[in-house]
Amino acid sequence: MAQSSANLNKLGQPERVVALDGTINFRDLGGYQNKKGQTTQWRRIYRAASLGNLTASDRILLADLDIINDIDLRSPSEQQSYPDQSWDSVRFISNPLYPTTGFNRMLNNHHVRKIFRRRREIPKLDNPIANIYQNVLMTKHSQQGFAQTFAVLLGMSSEQASVFHCAAGKDRTGMTAALILLALNVPDETIIQDYLLTNELYDYANDHQAPTNDDIQQAVDQMNTQVGEALYIQGALATINDGFGGMTNYWREALGLSIGDLKQFRKMFLQ
Repeated sequence: MAQSSANLNKLGQPERVVALDGTINFRDLGGYQNKKGQTTQWRRIYRAASLGNLTASDRILLADLDIINDIDLRSPSEQQSYPDQSWDSVRFISNPLYPTTGFNRMLNNHHVRKIFRRRREIPKLDNPIANIYQNVLMTKHSQQGFAQTFAVLLGMSSEQASVFHCAAGKDRTGMTAALILLALNVPDETIIQDYLLTNELYDYANDHQAPTNDDIQQAVDQMNTQVGEALYIQGALATINDGFGGMTNYWREALGLSIGDLKQFRKMFLQ
């Protein structure tokens, strides 16, 4: 992949957070070590919050990063009310993760469990937000949305990158990021920490600071990944690991993707 100077620190190393003027919580999923000692590739897959207020300099930077796909996980009404700002050579992909009809039924855990028959037991979660996350993972519309994101990523060349986002870059984006990292064999604890970084980045934004990699690492080191909002993404991980027997089964059974696709995904985004 051709390397530009965009989003590199003084040592020429990639920064996890892409500092933009028109949005926050735009960050790289690269640099995470998986269970086999491999590392997720830098500057290939990005996650973000809303891209509706990008400045001209932001758009130049994103073009310089070779980000050619903008995957918008928001609802059609959100997309219409607050459209993304585009940049050179980018393709906008509307991929609403939540269904536009029957949304309240999707949030009903009993309804989803009733229509979802499996040999394994779906874990019962006490936290109401964790239940919503679980239902999203088990709903056909959302599964198709996750599958579309993976299909877009699989369609990239080695010199291209993509970003996916919702409004705050936390819930819909967080679940999608978790599935991507699970597919790349990243440990659960690392996935939880990546999810919780959203809170840290909003704190930095309130203080008008741009965090460095050292700042981010210090925040991660201080995280308690066993309480509070960590329960949301822990429930999602338990649903995949316990309810489906792991990401490989979820990839094949829920997303309808092939094992060959999974092997190709790992080949493309691990080093």
